[in-house]
Amino acid sequence: MKDGKIRFLWQDASVMRNFRTGVCLHGHTLHSQECLDFLPRYLHHVPGVSQMVRRYQQPGRDAQAAIDFSRAYWTPPLTPSSALRLERTQIGNLALAPLVSLTDHDSIEAGLSLQVTSSRSEVPVSVEWTAPYENSILHFGIHNLPAAGDRSWMAAMAAYTSAPSAACLPDMLRALSAIPEVLVVLNHPFWLEEGVEKAAHPRALERLFRECIDWIHAFELNGTRAWKENAETIALARTHSRPIVSGGDRHACEPSACINLSNAGTFAEFAAEIREGHSTVAFMPQYREPMALRILQTSWDILRRYPEYPGRTQWTDRVYYRGEDGTARPLSMIWKDRVPWMVTGATGMVELFATTKLRSAIRLLLMNQGEILP
Repeated sequence: MKDGKIRFLWQDASVMRNFRTGVCLHGHTLHSQECLDFLPRYLHHVPGVSQMVRRYQQPGRDAQAAIDFSRAYWTPPLTPSSALRLERTQIGNLALAPLVSLTDHDSIEAGLSLQVTSSRSEVPVSVEWTAPYENSILHFGIHNLPAAGDRSWMAAMAAYTSAPSAACLPDMLRALSAIPEVLVVLNHPFWLEEGVEKAAHPRALERLFRECIDWIHAFELNGTRAWKENAETIALARTHSRPIVSGGDRHACEPSACINLSNAGTFAEFAAEIREGHSTVAFMPQYREPMALRILQTSWDILRRYPEYPGRTQWTDRVYYRGEDGTARPLSMIWKDRVPWMVTGATGMVELFATTKLRSAIRLLLMNQGEILP
Protein backbone atom coordinates (compact mmCIF):
# COMPACT_ATOMS: atom_id res chain seq x y z
CA MET A 1 0.00 0.00 0.00
CA LYS A 2 1.37 3.39 -0.94
CA ASP A 3 0.44 6.63 0.81
CA GLY A 4 -2.87 5.27 2.10
CA LYS A 5 -4.53 6.44 5.30
CA ILE A 6 -7.67 5.20 7.04
CA ARG A 7 -9.70 7.34 9.41
CA PHE A 8 -12.74 6.56 11.56
CA LEU A 9 -14.76 9.74 11.91
CA TRP A 10 -16.40 8.70 15.20
CA GLN A 11 -12.91 8.66 16.73
CA ASP A 12 -11.67 11.97 15.37
CA ALA A 13 -13.70 14.16 13.05
CA SER A 14 -11.07 16.91 13.12
CA VAL A 15 -9.18 15.10 10.35
CA MET A 16 -11.59 16.68 7.87
CA ARG A 17 -10.09 20.10 8.51
CA ASN A 18 -7.21 19.09 6.27
CA PHE A 19 -9.48 18.41 3.29
CA ARG A 20 -11.96 20.32 1.21
CA THR A 21 -13.60 17.50 -0.78
CA GLY A 22 -15.46 14.29 -0.02
CA VAL A 23 -15.55 11.66 -2.75
CA CYS A 24 -18.26 9.00 -2.93
CA LEU A 25 -17.37 5.94 -5.00
CA HIS A 26 -19.50 2.91 -5.87
CA GLY A 27 -23.22 3.57 -5.50
CA HIS A 28 -26.18 1.97 -7.28
CA THR A 29 -29.43 3.29 -8.73
CA LEU A 30 -32.47 1.84 -10.47
CA HIS A 31 -30.22 1.07 -13.46
CA SER A 32 -28.61 -1.86 -11.60
CA GLN A 33 -30.09 -5.34 -11.99
CA GLU A 34 -29.49 -7.44 -8.88
CA CYS A 35 -30.00 -11.14 -9.54
CA LEU A 36 -32.06 -13.12 -7.02
CA ASP A 37 -30.58 -16.56 -7.68
CA PHE A 38 -29.03 -16.50 -4.19
CA LEU A 39 -32.41 -16.38 -2.41
CA PRO A 40 -33.29 -20.10 -2.27
CA ARG A 41 -29.95 -20.97 -0.66
CA TYR A 42 -30.73 -18.66 2.27
CA LEU A 43 -34.46 -19.32 2.50
CA HIS A 44 -33.99 -23.08 2.66
CA HIS A 45 -32.50 -22.56 6.13
CA VAL A 46 -35.78 -21.11 7.42
CA PRO A 47 -38.23 -23.77 8.71
CA GLY A 48 -41.60 -23.51 6.99
CA VAL A 49 -40.33 -21.05 4.42
CA SER A 50 -38.04 -23.75 3.02
CA GLN A 51 -41.01 -25.98 2.16
CA MET A 52 -42.78 -23.10 0.41
CA VAL A 53 -39.70 -22.20 -1.64
CA ARG A 54 -39.27 -25.84 -2.67
CA ARG A 55 -42.90 -25.86 -3.77
CA TYR A 56 -42.34 -22.84 -6.01
CA GLN A 57 -39.17 -24.38 -7.45
CA GLN A 58 -41.08 -27.48 -8.63
CA PRO A 59 -43.67 -27.63 -11.45
CA GLY A 60 -47.21 -27.39 -10.12
CA ARG A 61 -49.93 -30.00 -10.55
CA ASP A 62 -51.85 -27.54 -12.68
CA ALA A 63 -48.93 -27.38 -15.14
CA GLN A 64 -47.73 -24.14 -13.59
CA ALA A 65 -44.06 -23.70 -14.43
CA ALA A 66 -41.45 -23.87 -11.69
CA ILE A 67 -39.86 -20.59 -10.64
CA ASP A 68 -36.26 -20.22 -11.81
CA PHE A 69 -34.77 -17.67 -9.40
CA SER A 70 -31.88 -17.01 -11.79
CA ARG A 71 -34.43 -15.27 -14.04
CA ALA A 72 -35.50 -12.92 -11.26
CA TYR A 73 -33.84 -9.65 -10.35
CA TRP A 74 -34.59 -6.53 -8.34
CA THR A 75 -33.64 -2.93 -9.02
CA PRO A 76 -32.59 -0.46 -6.29
CA PRO A 77 -35.25 2.11 -5.42
CA LEU A 78 -33.36 5.37 -5.96
CA THR A 79 -33.23 7.29 -9.22
CA PRO A 80 -29.87 8.74 -10.30
CA SER A 81 -30.88 12.23 -9.15
CA SER A 82 -32.12 11.05 -5.73
CA ALA A 83 -29.00 8.90 -5.23
CA LEU A 84 -26.82 11.87 -6.12
CA ARG A 85 -28.73 14.12 -3.71
CA LEU A 86 -28.42 11.54 -0.90
CA GLU A 87 -24.65 11.26 -1.22
CA ARG A 88 -24.12 14.99 -1.74
CA THR A 89 -26.15 15.73 1.39
CA GLN A 90 -24.03 13.45 3.58
CA ILE A 91 -20.80 14.94 2.27
CA GLY A 92 -22.15 18.49 2.48
CA ASN A 93 -23.05 17.94 6.13
CA LEU A 94 -19.34 17.33 6.73
CA ALA A 95 -18.61 20.81 5.31
CA LEU A 96 -16.92 19.23 2.28
CA ALA A 97 -17.49 19.74 -1.43
CA PRO A 98 -18.96 16.55 -2.95
CA LEU A 99 -17.70 14.49 -5.87
CA VAL A 100 -20.01 11.52 -6.54
CA SER A 101 -19.36 8.59 -8.89
CA LEU A 102 -22.43 6.37 -9.41
CA THR A 103 -21.49 2.88 -10.58
CA ASP A 104 -24.40 0.72 -11.62
CA HIS A 105 -23.83 -2.87 -12.64
CA ASP A 106 -22.80 -2.87 -16.30
CA SER A 107 -24.63 0.37 -17.06
CA ILE A 108 -23.55 3.98 -17.46
CA GLU A 109 -27.08 5.37 -17.84
CA ALA A 110 -27.13 6.98 -14.37
CA GLY A 111 -24.07 9.09 -15.06
CA LEU A 112 -25.21 9.96 -18.57
CA SER A 113 -28.65 11.08 -17.39
CA LEU A 114 -27.10 13.40 -14.80
CA GLN A 115 -25.03 15.25 -17.38
CA VAL A 116 -28.12 17.35 -18.14
CA THR A 117 -27.79 19.14 -14.80
CA SER A 118 -24.28 18.26 -13.60
CA SER A 119 -20.75 18.47 -14.90
CA ARG A 120 -18.57 15.40 -15.51
CA SER A 121 -15.93 17.09 -13.42
CA GLU A 122 -18.22 16.59 -10.38
CA VAL A 123 -20.38 13.63 -11.48
CA PRO A 124 -18.40 11.35 -13.79
CA VAL A 125 -19.80 8.65 -16.04
CA SER A 126 -18.78 5.41 -14.34
CA VAL A 127 -19.70 1.73 -14.10
CA GLU A 128 -19.21 -1.37 -11.98
CA TRP A 129 -18.09 -3.80 -14.65
CA THR A 130 -18.84 -7.52 -14.18
CA ALA A 131 -15.85 -9.41 -15.59
CA PRO A 132 -15.97 -13.22 -15.65
CA TYR A 133 -12.38 -14.41 -15.34
CA GLU A 134 -10.99 -17.90 -15.10
CA ASN A 135 -13.74 -19.72 -13.14
CA SER A 136 -14.65 -16.71 -11.04
CA ILE A 137 -16.20 -13.27 -11.46
CA LEU A 138 -14.45 -9.97 -10.74
CA HIS A 139 -15.95 -6.52 -10.37
CA PHE A 140 -14.11 -3.40 -11.49
CA GLY A 141 -15.05 0.18 -10.73
CA ILE A 142 -14.31 2.02 -13.98
CA HIS A 143 -14.63 5.69 -13.11
CA ASN A 144 -14.75 8.80 -15.28
CA LEU A 145 -15.07 7.44 -18.81
CA PRO A 146 -14.29 10.08 -21.44
CA ALA A 147 -17.25 11.77 -23.13
CA ALA A 148 -15.95 10.94 -26.59
CA GLY A 149 -15.98 7.20 -26.00
CA ASP A 150 -18.17 6.35 -23.01
CA ARG A 151 -20.75 4.32 -24.94
CA SER A 152 -18.09 2.58 -27.02
CA TRP A 153 -16.25 1.56 -23.87
CA MET A 154 -19.47 0.32 -22.28
CA ALA A 155 -20.23 -1.73 -25.40
CA ALA A 156 -16.75 -3.28 -25.27
CA MET A 157 -17.16 -4.17 -21.58
CA ALA A 158 -20.60 -5.63 -22.23
CA ALA A 159 -19.20 -7.73 -25.09
CA TYR A 160 -16.51 -9.13 -22.79
CA THR A 161 -19.05 -9.92 -20.06
CA SER A 162 -21.33 -11.81 -22.47
CA ALA A 163 -18.45 -13.72 -24.12
CA PRO A 164 -15.51 -13.57 -21.68
CA SER A 165 -11.95 -14.36 -22.69
CA ALA A 166 -9.35 -14.15 -19.92
CA ALA A 167 -6.66 -13.51 -22.50
CA CYS A 168 -8.41 -10.28 -23.56
CA LEU A 169 -8.75 -8.76 -20.10
CA PRO A 170 -5.15 -7.40 -19.89
CA ASP A 171 -5.59 -5.52 -23.16
CA MET A 172 -8.86 -3.95 -22.01
CA LEU A 173 -7.47 -2.88 -18.64
CA ARG A 174 -4.31 -1.58 -20.29
CA ALA A 175 -6.31 0.56 -22.71
CA LEU A 176 -8.60 1.92 -19.97
CA SER A 177 -5.63 2.70 -17.74
CA ALA A 178 -3.98 4.60 -20.59
CA ILE A 179 -6.71 7.26 -20.40
CA PRO A 180 -5.27 9.77 -17.89
CA GLU A 181 -8.56 10.80 -16.27
CA VAL A 182 -9.89 7.24 -15.81
CA LEU A 183 -9.63 5.42 -12.48
CA VAL A 184 -9.61 1.60 -12.44
CA VAL A 185 -10.49 0.02 -9.07
CA LEU A 186 -10.75 -3.64 -8.13
CA ASN A 187 -13.98 -3.66 -6.11
CA HIS A 188 -14.36 -5.86 -3.01
CA PRO A 189 -11.52 -8.20 -4.08
CA PHE A 190 -12.53 -11.06 -1.77
CA TRP A 191 -16.28 -11.01 -2.40
CA LEU A 192 -17.47 -14.32 -3.84
CA GLU A 193 -20.12 -14.12 -6.54
CA GLU A 194 -23.04 -16.51 -6.17
CA GLY A 195 -22.24 -19.84 -7.83
CA VAL A 196 -18.46 -19.38 -7.83
CA GLU A 197 -16.52 -22.11 -6.02
CA LYS A 198 -14.51 -20.83 -3.09
CA ALA A 199 -11.27 -22.36 -4.38
CA ALA A 200 -11.65 -20.78 -7.81
CA HIS A 201 -11.55 -17.15 -6.70
CA PRO A 202 -8.00 -17.09 -5.26
CA ARG A 203 -6.72 -18.68 -8.48
CA ALA A 204 -8.43 -15.98 -10.51
CA LEU A 205 -6.94 -13.24 -8.33
CA GLU A 206 -3.48 -14.78 -8.61
CA ARG A 207 -3.62 -14.72 -12.40
CA LEU A 208 -5.14 -11.24 -12.41
CA PHE A 209 -2.28 -9.82 -10.35
CA ARG A 210 0.30 -11.67 -12.40
CA GLU A 211 -1.01 -10.37 -15.72
CA CYS A 212 -2.90 -7.14 -14.97
CA ILE A 213 -1.64 -5.48 -11.79
CA ASP A 214 0.04 -2.64 -13.71
CA TRP A 215 -3.36 -1.40 -14.91
CA ILE A 216 -5.26 -1.59 -11.62
CA HIS A 217 -4.91 1.72 -9.80
CA ALA A 218 -6.43 0.83 -6.42
CA PHE A 219 -8.23 -1.77 -4.29
CA GLU A 220 -11.56 -0.99 -2.65
CA LEU A 221 -12.44 -0.91 1.03
CA ASN A 222 -16.15 -1.64 1.02
CA GLY A 223 -18.68 0.00 3.33
CA THR A 224 -21.02 -3.00 3.24
CA ARG A 225 -18.40 -5.68 3.98
CA ALA A 226 -17.13 -6.83 7.38
CA TRP A 227 -13.94 -5.27 8.69
CA LYS A 228 -12.16 -8.63 8.58
CA GLU A 229 -12.58 -8.69 4.82
CA ASN A 230 -11.51 -5.06 4.48
CA ALA A 231 -8.41 -5.79 6.58
CA GLU A 232 -7.51 -8.55 4.13
CA THR A 233 -7.87 -6.03 1.31
CA ILE A 234 -5.48 -3.65 3.11
CA ALA A 235 -2.94 -6.46 3.37
CA LEU A 236 -3.44 -7.22 -0.32
CA ALA A 237 -2.85 -3.57 -1.21
CA ARG A 238 0.40 -3.57 0.75
CA THR A 239 1.56 -6.71 -1.03
CA HIS A 240 0.97 -5.20 -4.45
CA SER A 241 1.92 -1.59 -3.56
CA ARG A 242 -1.47 -0.20 -4.46
CA PRO A 243 -3.53 2.44 -2.63
CA ILE A 244 -6.88 1.62 -1.10
CA VAL A 245 -9.98 3.68 -1.89
CA SER A 246 -13.46 3.86 -0.45
CA GLY A 247 -16.46 2.05 -1.88
CA GLY A 248 -19.85 2.70 -0.32
CA ASP A 249 -21.62 0.05 -2.43
CA ARG A 250 -24.96 1.61 -1.53
CA HIS A 251 -27.97 -0.24 -2.96
CA ALA A 252 -30.77 1.40 -1.00
CA CYS A 253 -31.09 4.58 1.10
CA GLU A 254 -28.22 4.42 3.58
CA PRO A 255 -25.56 6.85 2.32
CA SER A 256 -22.09 5.48 1.75
CA ALA A 257 -20.50 4.13 4.92
CA CYS A 258 -17.06 5.20 3.72
CA ILE A 259 -15.80 8.02 1.51
CA ASN A 260 -12.49 9.40 0.33
CA LEU A 261 -11.14 12.68 1.69
CA SER A 262 -9.31 14.80 -0.85
CA ASN A 263 -8.29 18.29 -1.87
CA ALA A 264 -9.12 17.70 -5.52
CA GLY A 265 -11.44 20.15 -7.22
CA THR A 266 -12.54 17.79 -10.00
CA PHE A 267 -12.87 14.06 -10.37
CA ALA A 268 -9.98 14.00 -12.85
CA GLU A 269 -7.77 15.61 -10.20
CA PHE A 270 -8.93 13.01 -7.68
CA ALA A 271 -8.15 10.19 -10.12
CA ALA A 272 -4.66 11.64 -10.54
CA GLU A 273 -4.17 11.62 -6.75
CA ILE A 274 -5.08 7.95 -6.53
CA ARG A 275 -2.98 7.00 -9.54
CA GLU A 276 -0.03 8.66 -7.83
CA GLY A 277 -0.72 6.52 -4.76
CA HIS A 278 -2.27 9.11 -2.39
CA SER A 279 -5.54 8.20 -0.68
CA THR A 280 -7.34 8.89 2.59
CA VAL A 281 -10.40 6.77 3.37
CA ALA A 282 -12.87 7.88 6.05
CA PHE A 283 -15.37 5.44 7.56
CA MET A 284 -18.67 7.01 8.57
CA PRO A 285 -20.46 6.37 11.90
CA GLN A 286 -23.02 4.02 10.32
CA TYR A 287 -20.24 1.51 9.66
CA ARG A 288 -20.14 0.84 13.42
CA GLU A 289 -23.74 -0.37 13.44
CA PRO A 290 -24.29 -4.15 13.64
CA MET A 291 -24.30 -5.51 10.09
CA ALA A 292 -27.53 -7.42 10.70
CA LEU A 293 -29.30 -4.18 11.64
CA ARG A 294 -27.97 -2.42 8.56
CA ILE A 295 -29.15 -5.30 6.37
CA LEU A 296 -32.58 -5.12 8.02
CA GLN A 297 -32.86 -1.41 7.25
CA THR A 298 -31.66 -1.91 3.69
CA SER A 299 -34.23 -4.68 3.23
CA TRP A 300 -36.99 -2.36 4.39
CA ASP A 301 -35.74 0.41 2.11
CA ILE A 302 -35.97 -2.06 -0.77
CA LEU A 303 -39.49 -3.22 0.16
CA ARG A 304 -41.19 -0.02 1.30
CA ARG A 305 -43.40 2.23 -0.81
CA TYR A 306 -42.05 5.25 -2.69
CA PRO A 307 -45.03 7.44 -3.66
CA GLU A 308 -42.63 9.94 -5.22
CA TYR A 309 -41.70 7.43 -7.95
CA PRO A 310 -44.82 6.79 -10.08
CA GLY A 311 -44.64 3.40 -11.75
CA ARG A 312 -42.12 2.17 -9.17
CA THR A 313 -44.09 2.85 -6.00
CA GLN A 314 -44.45 -0.75 -4.79
CA TRP A 315 -41.61 -3.21 -4.38
CA THR A 316 -43.40 -5.48 -6.84
CA ASP A 317 -42.88 -2.74 -9.44
CA ARG A 318 -39.13 -3.01 -8.88
CA VAL A 319 -38.70 -6.80 -8.94
CA TYR A 320 -38.69 -8.49 -12.34
CA TYR A 321 -39.00 -12.00 -13.73
CA ARG A 322 -37.80 -12.96 -17.20
CA GLY A 323 -40.31 -15.23 -18.90
CA GLU A 324 -39.83 -17.98 -21.46
CA ASP A 325 -40.08 -15.36 -24.21
CA GLY A 326 -37.04 -13.54 -22.78
CA THR A 327 -39.06 -10.49 -21.69
CA ALA A 328 -38.59 -9.21 -18.12
CA ARG A 329 -41.84 -8.14 -16.47
CA PRO A 330 -42.39 -6.63 -13.00
CA LEU A 331 -44.07 -8.84 -10.43
CA SER A 332 -46.88 -6.29 -10.19
CA MET A 333 -47.78 -7.22 -13.79
CA ILE A 334 -47.36 -10.96 -13.26
CA TRP A 335 -49.13 -11.25 -9.90
CA LYS A 336 -51.52 -8.32 -10.28
CA ASP A 337 -53.34 -8.30 -6.90
CA ARG A 338 -52.55 -11.91 -6.05
CA VAL A 339 -49.30 -11.65 -4.08
CA PRO A 340 -48.54 -15.07 -2.52
CA TRP A 341 -49.36 -15.13 1.18
CA MET A 342 -45.86 -16.33 2.07
CA VAL A 343 -44.35 -13.27 0.39
CA THR A 344 -46.82 -10.92 2.07
CA GLY A 345 -46.00 -12.44 5.44
CA ALA A 346 -42.26 -12.12 4.91
CA THR A 347 -42.44 -8.46 3.85
CA GLY A 348 -44.72 -7.72 6.79
CA MET A 349 -42.19 -9.26 9.15
CA VAL A 350 -39.41 -7.06 7.78
CA GLU A 351 -41.62 -3.99 8.24
CA LEU A 352 -42.43 -5.01 11.82
CA PHE A 353 -38.77 -5.40 12.78
CA ALA A 354 -37.57 -2.31 10.92
CA THR A 355 -40.19 0.29 11.81
CA THR A 356 -41.46 -0.49 15.32
CA LYS A 357 -39.95 -0.54 18.81
CA LEU A 358 -38.64 -4.00 17.97
CA ARG A 359 -35.88 -2.28 16.02
CA SER A 360 -34.50 -0.74 19.23
CA ALA A 361 -34.70 -4.11 20.94
CA ILE A 362 -32.82 -5.75 18.09
CA ARG A 363 -30.17 -3.05 18.24
CA LEU A 364 -29.65 -3.70 21.96
CA LEU A 365 -29.30 -7.42 21.30
CA LEU A 366 -26.77 -6.81 18.53
CA MET A 367 -24.88 -3.88 20.02
CA ASN A 368 -21.92 -6.11 20.92
CA GLN A 369 -21.83 -7.55 17.42
CA GLY A 370 -20.89 -4.40 15.53
CA GLU A 371 -17.84 -4.23 13.33
CA ILE A 372 -14.68 -5.14 15.27
CA LEU A 373 -12.32 -2.35 14.30
CA PRO A 374 -8.63 -1.75 15.09
